[in-house]
Amino acid sequence: MRTQLVGRLAVVLSLCFIATSANPSGVLDKVKNLFRQDASSESSSSAVDDSACVYHWSSLTCKPEASCSIQYHFGDVTPSDACRVSSTSDSTRIPQQFHLAFAGKVAGTGMTISWTTFALEKKPAVWIGTSESKLTIVKDATIETKSYYKDDHYELYSYHAVVGGLKPNKEYFYKVGSGSETKFQSAVSSFTTARKSGDKSPFTIVVYGDMGADDNAVETNKYVNTLVGKIDFVYHLGDVSYADDAFLSAKTAFGFFYEQMYNKFMNSMTNIMRRMAYMVLVGNHEAECHSPACLLSNEKLNQLGNYSAFNARFRMPSPESGGVQNMWYSYEYASVHFTTVSSETDYPNAPSNAYHTHRVYRRFGDQLTWLEADLKAADANRDQVPWIVVGMHRPMYTIRSCDVDDKPNNDFEAMNVQKAFEELFIKYKVDLVLQGHVHAYERQYPTAKGSAVMDGVSKDDATYTNPKAPVYMVSGSAGGPKVCTNINIQSLRSGMP
Repeated sequence: MRTQLVGRLAVVLSLCFIATSANPSGVLDKVKNLFRQDASSESSSSAVDDSACVYHWSSLTCKPEASCSIQYHFGDVTPSDACRVSSTSDSTRIPQQFHLAFAGKVAGTGMTISWTTFALEKKPAVWIGTSESKLTIVKDATIETKSYYKDDHYELYSYHAVVGGLKPNKEYFYKVGSGSETKFQSAVSSFTTARKSGDKSPFTIVVYGDMGADDNAVETNKYVNTLVGKIDFVYHLGDVSYADDAFLSAKTAFGFFYEQMYNKFMNSMTNIMRRMAYMVLVGNHEAECHSPACLLSNEKLNQLGNYSAFNARFRMPSPESGGVQNMWYSYEYASVHFTTVSSETDYPNAPSNAYHTHRVYRRFGDQLTWLEADLKAADANRDQVPWIVVGMHRPMYTIRSCDVDDKPNNDFEAMNVQKAFEELFIKYKVDLVLQGHVHAYERQYPTAKGSAVMDGVSKDDATYTNPKAPVYMVSGSAGGPKVCTNINIQSLRSGMP
């Protein structure tokens, strides 16, 4: 029985920023040379032991980078613990950027274990077991290798090992890396599988969008990395790394830092990503690289466009749920059916790409037909899994979609999102819609077609008992730059307690 909906989300305060750029003339050759620099910068060092390696929270990097790197060993709690001297002179094949995601058609029976290297591992492998000392190689694991960007100085390979045959809500230990050379294998880590469908016991997840790895995100990053053992999984509502905005500083304006920023984010979040499922969905900042370095290079634009990095670095359970890549998919956890959709592509008037390259990114498939089939099946299964929660990036309802007279407008394409998705959400009685994009926190009353539906709303607005319409929440303040507005919130009837 679905009886109560209570939202409790933390708001991360961020500062407004002003991004300035210069357009010097007469130095085009010098600028182009800067654009050709490596995707990752290294500094020289004579470090010989781990004591010389220091994790810098301000930059989320292990320094000196020439000799030190993030190398998690079992028992490490923070990135500082894992900042060590590189274990081999050939560090390009050392596994890093570990990531977990739910897998399998039946909840709790599978997990995708992902990692990256800077040189191709021809024999990738995964070992798993029920204790740290009893690991066996998974011979029937499906391991997919993806690469989306290369240049003269840099390449990255992502490996996604789908491991099945697991038991729900059980701890497993694992390691990954080369199937033939132990020096290119990771340390042992562990995870707990999803709870089985229909499990009615409470669970805790962290939900946020719009994070990144710099400035306002640093404190969030520190906090989230301490949550191992305290939460069950993370649901990141798009705008994952902000790699596309890596050029928005005086030091990076005239260089290519897209990959460096993505690597920085992934390594900085490894402590949590290697221990529990970290589910992601697509946002507008996953679309492309639009820095000056990329705008001057068709090769970079082609390799980094159309959500290529996002779809290569992660592996969400789309094949199991009939979805497409990481653009839309669904999964179940205990008493909740989670449906993830793309607010960026593949519906009428989708924004697709709001930046400067004027390229149209979409054509992943018939998202709305898939969505209706997914919600219809979930609604028919309410006896076992009573809740339906949808995750998407752009908000359907937000104060940014109303003017000061409380009249709807088209800020952030909210009206187009409503037209595409709302009828299906109402028809199949979606309980909760989680959204990001707006760098703030909002919670609406149960809402249908622009009107609050107050049946079941308590007098203090704190509890919704069997609400008769979806509840919309925005949690987009995990670290992205604060959106400065002149909106008078008191003039808006937004239903935010």
